Amino acid sequence: MRVAYLMPPLSQPGGWRTYAIGFVGAIARRVTPLLLVAREDEAAAARLFPDCERIVLPAVQYPFQSGLRQSLARLAAALAAVRFGRFPDVDLVHSLEAYPAGLIGDRLAARLGRPHVVTAHGTYGVLAAKSRAHTALYQGVLRRARVLCPVSPFTGELIRQTFPRAAARLAIRPILNGNDFYRTVGREEALCRQPDETPTVLSVGAIKPRKGYHVSLAAFAHLKRRLPEARYWIVGALDQRRYVDELRASAAEGVVWLGKASDEQLHDCYRRAAVFLLAPQQVGLHFEGFGLVYLEAGAYGLPVVGTASGGVPSAIRHAETGLVVAPQDTEGLADALYRLLGDRELAREMGLANRRWAETLTWEKNAGEHAALYREILTEKPS
Repeated sequence: MRVAYLMPPLSQPGGWRTYAIGFVGAIARRVTPLLLVAREDEAAAARLFPDCERIVLPAVQYPFQSGLRQSLARLAAALAAVRFGRFPDVDLVHSLEAYPAGLIGDRLAARLGRPHVVTAHGTYGVLAAKSRAHTALYQGVLRRARVLCPVSPFTGELIRQTFPRAAARLAIRPILNGNDFYRTVGREEALCRQPDETPTVLSVGAIKPRKGYHVSLAAFAHLKRRLPEARYWIVGALDQRRYVDELRASAAEGVVWLGKASDEQLHDCYRRAAVFLLAPQQVGLHFEGFGLVYLEAGAYGLPVVGTASGGVPSAIRHAETGLVVAPQDTEGLADALYRLLGDRELAREMGLANRRWAETLTWEKNAGEHAALYREILTEKPS
């Protein structure tokens, strides 16, 4: 079976790149991939996927919400390449993000006369609603797609609510993210992990409003009143200066801003911390589609605390691998942190359960579910 994949960005670290590496690496053992990559990702694709056939397009997935004229020009160039370019035959087209990659995949699938599958990670599954032009184009994608595979049930339901007419007959099949973090951290290391004596909370993720650092810092301030010796390590790029300055101005004593960390530094933070915290918030159409970082924490045997926002409840098994609290409940988050920091046995139990959860949600499992879906689609009898 040969499948054409419309690829997300590969040149910069981030969730899209992590997903692409893990998913393509696993699915390539089940199908023959044809990767369609953006021109700026050509070198990265060659390095990451040397054994996969690749076709370069002017654009695939990009931040289309800034500058309508420029965005539509990039999209037009990509669609022209699909219309007039030469492509080998495939059995199925799979867009690894909803939009604009999904539109390019939609047109390729139509040209080749093949079914189209769309993966939706989060924000980009609904962000087209901010523009009438993009909304009109995206609605066509949803109407014609054979199956939508969101990375969490929440993402799929929000797409259906945001575009009710276009998605009325859309088949939605959530397939949870995979991970391979557990491969980089030995099980024995997770089992024998000894956190620092100083009760340490750790957050990892880009420092922006959607990640909810204003909420987690307020929760930590509540925690400090009950546990004065606690400290809070924050790992993440400090690029959004205005937001970062506001956070710094309100941060309690004991907050340590670590910025971007090397793999070795990040490993050290996970090894020494007692609890992992990330409190995502839905900000307009921006939301957390899943939360791979909770599984990364699980690889190290860390219990996690998160918010019932976006797809986070699909990444955290409440009261088993960690604790899930209402999105803006800062006192509830502080209570959850206090509970885990004050009960090392409970923290260990939840941390090891999170390790087992990370070992369960693998890229092999994810790829197997996709391959089964492909076979199901390709053996369907025409209606």
